[in-house]
Amino acid sequence: MERSPQRGSPSSKPTRSRSEACEALRILATSPHITTLTSVLAPAELFLVGGTVRDAFYDTSDTDLDLATNLTANEIHARCVAQGLRVIDTGIQHGTVLIVIHGVHIEITTFRQPADRNTQVTASTIETDLSGRDFTLNSVAYSLNTGAIIDPWRGVEDLERCVVRSVGNAATRFSEDPLRILRMIRFGDAQGRSIDEQTLSAARDSVHLISTLSVERVRNEIEEILMSPHPANGIRLLHAIGALPLTIPELIPAVGFEQNKYHIHDVFEHTLSVLDRTPLDRVLRWAAIFHDTGKPHTLSVGADGERHFYSHEVVSDALCKERMTHLRFSHEDIGSVRAIVRHHMRPLDCGPAGVRRLIRDLGPHLAKWRLFKQADSSPTIPQEEFNVSAQGFDTLLAAEQEKMTAPSYGRLAVTGDDLRKEGISPGPEMGKILRELAEMVIEDPSKNSKELLLQFVKARDTAPRSPSPSKAPKKKV
Repeated sequence: MERSPQRGSPSSKPTRSRSEACEALRILATSPHITTLTSVLAPAELFLVGGTVRDAFYDTSDTDLDLATNLTANEIHARCVAQGLRVIDTGIQHGTVLIVIHGVHIEITTFRQPADRNTQVTASTIETDLSGRDFTLNSVAYSLNTGAIIDPWRGVEDLERCVVRSVGNAATRFSEDPLRILRMIRFGDAQGRSIDEQTLSAARDSVHLISTLSVERVRNEIEEILMSPHPANGIRLLHAIGALPLTIPELIPAVGFEQNKYHIHDVFEHTLSVLDRTPLDRVLRWAAIFHDTGKPHTLSVGADGERHFYSHEVVSDALCKERMTHLRFSHEDIGSVRAIVRHHMRPLDCGPAGVRRLIRDLGPHLAKWRLFKQADSSPTIPQEEFNVSAQGFDTLLAAEQEKMTAPSYGRLAVTGDDLRKEGISPGPEMGKILRELAEMVIEDPSKNSKELLLQFVKARDTAPRSPSPSKAPKKKV
């Protein structure tokens, strides 16, 4: 029994018929990079496999190619090197050779027996190789020798039915490589296909095996889900099969967590709504995942019974940093996502000074922040009202960006040298004064003159100060 597929999804239903896909594969087989390879490896058996064949049923396809052969990796390597082809030695120990021809990456793998991912046992036929692949839609091959489609597991039929079904016993396939559980979600719900019930049941029973995977492999597959056409459905299924604790545990407290009058969804469903509305951009989609994770940890209830989440963006930022560090993202990626998360509560109706502060605080991330504000707009605010705020912000931003072309833009008229001449020594106090001056200028750029700023400094120094706690007079008991 299968769950109902999501009807009409352009990402799942093939856009080419079998005959059209075969013709696309035939044309691919006659391309210069493929004919070069077949001549070098002849008379070996060569098959297009995996995503290369699957994508032939759609209008678009990846430029990289996957092939399978009866040759060993060492034989492939030796023949290609002898003919002067560029070979990248990254997977020979796993039976795979990566070759670059005319800028196209071609990955060739020796036929394998069904086995654990870390066990490499060669096979003698393409049918045996296909019997160990993850899902039927990935177990179709195209012979470069004969032009025939090899489909022992009815993968083409499942492609046409928009169904994800394991090859053979699902529990065995998942035990061989638990990453296939996440791949099931990507090829299934995240791409608008239904999942065969036996396959789904085996995934639930095997979900604990995800803990044995490297964080890098988990990270990459979760990102594939996030970058799919229906990422929210993918994350919902992660939760449904019990995979969230092993992938993005920060989302668990969000499930069913009530918000307030400004929202119509709980925190989890709001997060997924924002995720689906973000443009196809990895920074924005990760930001959507983390932006409200701090809400369950910052709940307060006012005297009027209203729920508040003050400074939840600060907690969300900390949770984002912790999880992305655990998943071994680069410092650049972490910084980009955190910038959006940390400042996502800043309003569009912020006036000229607010725009200048956003330029200062977000820097190169401002454009993506603006897109995120669109995706995160409150469902209780009419679209027309949001559009007015957004257009007003864009107008102010364009005006400020025009000013930024001036050579003196952003330069404070007073420097540390000027403050030293006023008797202020370098150190924390000088830094505090410079920050205060910068805030004054952001609020009112007309004050950015040395004379006015130094007047403020002098007035500041002569103003009466409140006694510090250590010097305050002691109260009589």
